[in-house]
Amino acid sequence: MAIKMIPFNGRLFPYTPNEMNDCIALRMYGKDADSIEISFPFHEDTPNFMLSISEALNLKNAIDQLIDLKMLEIPKGENSIE
Repeated sequence: MAIKMIPFNGRLFPYTPNEMNDCIALRMYGKDADSIEISFPFHEDTPNFMLSISEALNLKNAIDQLIDLKMLEIPKGENSIE
């Protein structure tokens, strides 16, 4: 069973900058498992989520697209090769 923890600042009261006081847990029951469980262990009222591998990859791709940094284009005529 593989478990990964992603710590982050949950901005709980009182707010303390740069303190990792919350986390998301990802769990996969073996290499051949057909789903990934996502949980918020410090939030008892939040249910765990079960994502199929396809859904988990869609989530990963969406996050990648949101944070994708694009190279700035060089304006035409400024050291560009055409």
